[in-house]
Amino acid sequence: MPLAIPAGLPSPLAPIAVVPADLPAPVRQPRFYIGLVAAPDLTTVKFVDVERPKLNIGVVLEYRLTNRLRVSTGLLRANKQYVARREDYDWGAYPKAATRNFTWVDGACTVLDVPLNLRYDAVVRPQARLFGSVGLSSFFMQRERYMYDYTEYNTPYVWDRTYVNENQHLFSVLNLSFGYEHRLGTHWSLQAEPYLKVPLAGVGVGKVQLTSGGVFFGAKYGF
Repeated sequence: MPLAIPAGLPSPLAPIAVVPADLPAPVRQPRFYIGLVAAPDLTTVKFVDVERPKLNIGVVLEYRLTNRLRVSTGLLRANKQYVARREDYDWGAYPKAATRNFTWVDGACTVLDVPLNLRYDAVVRPQARLFGSVGLSSFFMQRERYMYDYTEYNTPYVWDRTYVNENQHLFSVLNLSFGYEHRLGTHWSLQAEPYLKVPLAGVGVGKVQLTSGGVFFGAKYGF
């Protein structure tokens, strides 16, 4: 005899409705970013001497290409102070260099640095990213001041010269950096980025090989 199924129990083949749990909405990633950065910058010519760090400040713009790739540019006001040896300086602009025994050159320059960089986010977390960046910078020399120590006919002299808006160097510096970005919310983030700027050509009146490095600290807003 067939067994009777007690009333109130579901049939084994009856469909069972499943109500999905509420899933968190995906966090929207901004496409454009604008930020303010500042850095202590150390500058040297062929690592002969390193002066005290100078302050660099500026504005940066980023565009997110993919979840891991971004392209960035900006405008940085950089202060470069350095010491160069005679052999590290191009004396072509000084006809009297042949008769003057130059020894050292002290340089202090104000530069507009326009970078063009590509960033790759190697580690991506909801609130943090580790990244590396590579690119090129163009230098626009706003003000150059040089003090030349030399002797002529066994008499020591100091020659002081200033140049304003006389030299521009397009894509003359290689930018290398890595960094950490921490998100504060949907739009704001903080960032620390150690960097190195390697010369690809000489800059300034003396065409010196300026190498510089430091750490950019900044805040960004994405929209």
